[in-house]
Amino acid sequence: MANTLGVYNPIFYAQEALIQLEKALGMASRVYLGYDEERRSFRRGETINIRKPSTFTAQDAPSTAQDLDTETVALTLSYWREVKFKLTDKELTFTGERIINDHIRPAAYALADDIDLKLNLEYKNIPWFHDVGATPGVSDITSTKQVLFDNNVPMAPGMIHFEIDGTLQNSFEQLAAFSQWQGAGPDGVSTQRTGSLGTKFGAEIFANQNVQDHTSGVCADSTGAIDFLAGYSKGATTIHVDGMTQNGTWTTGDSFVIAGNTQRYVVTADVVFVGVEGEADIDIFPALVQDHSDNDVVTGSVDNHTANLMFHRNTFALAMAPLSEMGNELGANIASVQDPVTGLALRSRLYYVGNSSEVHVALDVLYGVKTLDPNLACRARN
Repeated sequence: MANTLGVYNPIFYAQEALIQLEKALGMASRVYLGYDEERRSFRRGETINIRKPSTFTAQDAPSTAQDLDTETVALTLSYWREVKFKLTDKELTFTGERIINDHIRPAAYALADDIDLKLNLEYKNIPWFHDVGATPGVSDITSTKQVLFDNNVPMAPGMIHFEIDGTLQNSFEQLAAFSQWQGAGPDGVSTQRTGSLGTKFGAEIFANQNVQDHTSGVCADSTGAIDFLAGYSKGATTIHVDGMTQNGTWTTGDSFVIAGNTQRYVVTADVVFVGVEGEADIDIFPALVQDHSDNDVVTGSVDNHTANLMFHRNTFALAMAPLSEMGNELGANIASVQDPVTGLALRSRLYYVGNSSEVHVALDVLYGVKTLDPNLACRARN
């Protein structure tokens, strides 16, 4: 016989937890959340294939029809994360807001923090950067934004966000441009009162404790060349290079550029340059945007830094899926809820453990994150 848990309704817990999840999301609330439409429509599959639009070049008319160059990006729902806690019979004498404050809110926050951390780790896929000055200032915002502008990132209002760590937050809060009337008008007074930096120069600036520190490889000479007689065609995701420091290393997230094109790339797996030639295969992202020849110069940027990020909303994607309720009434009460607008989904499970007189409550989520276009973001390295 299924346990009866009275007012401790799993749908109530799930709905309240979803509200807290939405409130707690940091970076996750500022990325695209709509790519799970395909999965939600068919209710199957752990991989979402995202179709990217083709690009075209305007030509004098009449012109030759251009081939469609379509691409898809696979987003896998690879993270199944859970927070589980127990309530004794004594604790169950509390109801409503007490249970929400003491248990549901922090449990949902832990899930939100996990999602936010996974999104922040996507910084390793962003090859573009601006190095912040020794004394951070307004120019570090505008210079980072210029990288996006020069990469033809759409600058529509409300679409550009700048995630910063505590060091940059501290520096910006001391600038007249943010926190004094003569530099920021009434917004400066608001910053002094609330600590919110608001929107400056078209970017919504927010601090996040999940901003990541990047540990680079160690390579005294990070300038080498492609070492492959046939060269590489557009679309290649691995290249062979030589001429680097023998036994030097590049780590995942280090970036480089290849002579002949301004496109930057990141290393997607740790590399050791071996032998007297200092050579290695390098897995890269994005795929090569043009053909490259043997001996084209490869120049790396290998530096430890904090990876603050300015990004367009469509740089990254977050997709979630509602988990199964199949175990409902089989010794557990289960409810899944999903926000129809954002696609955020969360499940609540309750079951009773008789020998310890405890109700166990579990909140879990199934989600995936993906970098869709690395050219829509830029690291502000400090």
